[in-house]
Amino acid sequence: MSEQLASFSMLQFLIARYVRLGEKKIEKKSNLTGTIQDLPAQKSASRGRASLRHMHELYETVAEMTVEPISKDEPDVKAFFKVLRAHRLQSKVVYVLTLVSIVAISHFVLTVRWLLPYYYSLTTPVLLMLRLYMYWRMKYQYFMLDFCYFANIYWYIYIWVAPEREDVFAVGFAVANGPLIWALLVFRNSLVFHSLDKVTSLYIHLLPSLMSFVIRWYPKETSQRWYKPFPESQFGFSFVWLVSIPFVFVVLHQVGYLILVNLILKPSEEYLNLYRYVTRKETSLMFRLCNLLGPRFRVHLYMIWNLTFSLSMLLLTPVWYNFFIAHCVILVIFIILAIFNGATYYIDVFSLEGVGKNKVPPGEVTVEDTGHKNKAVKYGTMVTCLTGGSSIVTTKTVLHA
Repeated sequence: MSEQLASFSMLQFLIARYVRLGEKKIEKKSNLTGTIQDLPAQKSASRGRASLRHMHELYETVAEMTVEPISKDEPDVKAFFKVLRAHRLQSKVVYVLTLVSIVAISHFVLTVRWLLPYYYSLTTPVLLMLRLYMYWRMKYQYFMLDFCYFANIYWYIYIWVAPEREDVFAVGFAVANGPLIWALLVFRNSLVFHSLDKVTSLYIHLLPSLMSFVIRWYPKETSQRWYKPFPESQFGFSFVWLVSIPFVFVVLHQVGYLILVNLILKPSEEYLNLYRYVTRKETSLMFRLCNLLGPRFRVHLYMIWNLTFSLSMLLLTPVWYNFFIAHCVILVIFIILAIFNGATYYIDVFSLEGVGKNKVPPGEVTVEDTGHKNKAVKYGTMVTCLTGGSSIVTTKTVLHA
């Protein structure tokens, strides 16, 4: 999401910087800017090539409008590339930390299990605070009221307040291996190494399940250096603690969310929340399901479908709780799914190649020959060519898919 928003920001930058004043140009600029501003609320480009074609059309339109000369020494250009360098550095740091975390988590789950609760205790507050900061700036803060965040807060409280309580653990197990991990499938969470947004989403939906795995099947090893022992299972097929009470937890959250967001806060249209996100396209399955009784009952049907999904997933948790192999299989399936979604993002959406020192990706680039060495700068799926000195060049955007 953050990468797409950055690309949209570049489009807006080009429009504001290069469009000549004139009746036709102003009209064209207005229409295009409106289209770009609507894009963050639309479906992610990773959902299909239709979105990529649409982005390509936008880039071509901007390229046609890019008729004024540019110098890399101009203040607005300097400011833009300063932001660009910072964004790239952030992506590199996130990439490194993601790979280190994958190695560490794998080691914790398979061998040094007592370290996993400490890792979860340190990383969860950091990631949630970073997400709150990022989402607040983008007016996405209402996502922070969704069930997945409350589930992680529940797990955090459990391991620090009552780790020896099996009933509290059973509820957390059901939540983590029920609606929380299955949301990974619904929202197509993906392992995209350089994206803090995508890595955080995957962490939120997957880490509680891994925590439940080591505590459920290896309680002694996991408790080895914790301040209290984690419980050894005695519940078996307990419908009350593995289905009923977790479902009550989901219902209470859903009702509280409805009262707080829909009746008290009533956010304006500029704020995005989960309901608006999943129903933003009238052609989507979720919109059709919520619209069965007309616009008046969309929110009510959304609640009903959400609760139905949660209950259906909770009904499966006694299986994961009582059968080691089944729990292993379901976790491996979701991990592979996240990896596949990440591969889909990199292959179908992200740039296939970086820009080499002496080449530019396929496309048209018009550069005045000034005798200076040309420098190609890639930003997402956007490529701009600037001269190495203060000379003036004409730029044209290039999409390489």
